[in-house]
This record gives sequence, C-alpha cells and structure tokens, in this order.
Amino acid sequence: MQHCAVFSCQGMGDGLIALVLSNNLYLNGAEATTFHPFLDGLSPWFPHLPISKFPSTEELELVLEKFDRFFIIFEKSSWMQAILQFCLKRHRDKTTVLNPIASARCDYPYWEEGRFNGNRSFVENIYTYCKDILKFTVVTKSNGIAVPKGVSPRKFEKRIVIHPTSSREGKNWPSEKYLELSGKLKAEGYALSMILTQEEREGWDLRGIEAPIFIDLFEMAAYVAESGYMIGNDSGIGHLASCLGVPTLTVCRSAQASKFWRPSWARGMIVTPSSWVPNLKGLRLRDKHWKKWISVEKVIKSFRLLTP
Repeated sequence: MQHCAVFSCQGMGDGLIALVLSNNLYLNGAEATTFHPFLDGLSPWFPHLPISKFPSTEELELVLEKFDRFFIIFEKSSWMQAILQFCLKRHRDKTTVLNPIASARCDYPYWEEGRFNGNRSFVENIYTYCKDILKFTVVTKSNGIAVPKGVSPRKFEKRIVIHPTSSREGKNWPSEKYLELSGKLKAEGYALSMILTQEEREGWDLRGIEAPIFIDLFEMAAYVAESGYMIGNDSGIGHLASCLGVPTLTVCRSAQASKFWRPSWARGMIVTPSSWVPNLKGLRLRDKHWKKWISVEKVIKSFRLLTP
C-alpha cells in the first residue's frame, strides 16, 4: 500500500477540500494523511482519513520519511514554503504541487501539474485531477465526511446558521446588513443563530439572536450539521455546511472568485454584485464598493430559492 501525505493550505475550507484528494487516494488503494493546522479536531468525522497537525521544521524529516508520495497544495505562507522546499530538495520525483488559482489563466507556478481551471470550483478541479491526470478508476467529489452517531443531520430545519466573518475583513458583508437580514428572516418564522468566536463578538448587538459558544470544532460541526440552512461570507464554515449536506448561501465580492471558491457539495446559492455595476480598470467600482451593491433584499430573494 502506498502511503501519501497531502499538505493543505491553512483555512478550514482548504482543509475540507484537500480531503477530497485524500479520499480519492484512499478509495484507490492508498493510505492518505492530510496535514492541516487544526482540522484534526474533526478526526472523528473522517474515520478512514488520518488528519495531522503541521509538523515543526525540526520534526519534518522524521515525520515525512514514512511517506511514498507527497501532494502539496500551494500557498505562499512561510510554513508551506518550507515544506515545498524540503520535498522538492529531498523527494522531487515523489512530489506533486497543485496551485489553487481563482483565475482562468494558465501561467501560474505549478499550473501544469494539476491544470486547474478558475472557471470551475476547487472541488470540481480536484475531482477532474483525480479522474483525468491521476487516472483513478474510482473518483468522487466527496471528502469522506461521515456524521458521527448522536448527530442528526438537519434536525432543526427552520434553523439558519449565519457566519458573518471570514479570514479577511475585505470578504465580509457588513454586520448591520447581517443583523437586518436576521431580523427579517426571524419575522418569517426562522430561528437565527450566529457563529462568532469570543473575540469576534465585540461590536455586535446580538440581542434576540442566538449565538452559542462551542467548546471545540467537533461541537460546532455538530451544530452546523443539525441546522437547516447556512448563510455567510466566503469562509470555511460555508464549506463545512455544504459537505454536511446543509443548503448554503454565500455572499461573495466577486463572481469570478466565487466560481472557484464556492461551496460545491450541497445545494447552494452565490450572491455577488450585479455585472451591471462598472468595474473598468482604474475605477473598479464593483470591486471597491461591492458591499453596497448587495442588498438585504437580494440576499433574501436568493435564500428563498434554496427553500422548498
């Protein structure tokens, strides 16, 4: 049996998508360990796919010596660059580097290895890579997630989980619009629940809105799995909801970026600024002021397309 190491980029969504590659490796006879900084908190949800934290620089040689092949999903972080240089120097013939690009262009570093297409989702690109380049006989878009006993998928059908933050402030729809959206959906009979860390709560008026504190990633995943819908920015929790089968609406600043980064498992909607908003070079009104071009009414209208 071949032992493969899959090195994920550092976001939650990145890790969940990297597990699609790991799952396809597993289904075709390999053992695949996925390296990610914190996704090992979901290990019980992936019983046949080992997840490990990133090894330290000092541990690198010892940890990696047991693997026969390395798959690196490229990013510019110092940690990933250290892994990349180590593998290319010590194990070049056993190393594949995949560049997750949100562009349709083909002139990026390592594009040739995976031939990713920015007009298709990241998940679809991994699927195509496994099918057309690795030539696997069994190919799936699933990342192998399995809901543990005691968790009831979509148990609370009228509960909408809202994740109003992300890894970068520039990707976040305004808090006042999320609060207005919550109020209007609550008036329609939905139960609204905000997912915010303790630090992110500062500045939010959460009166009348449920905002649970989770003890760990497992508890948060169970809560999302048992919810009826998820609304949020381009973030890892959107990908988590989608791979758990929860219909998802994502508010995104760019239609082009959403083609690649959208959640791609369960039924989903993407809301972006209208293409009618000028985005000429030098002005970039759509890119600079995208938040004002997405109204609460537009999000509600798109959400209704997700409901029965």
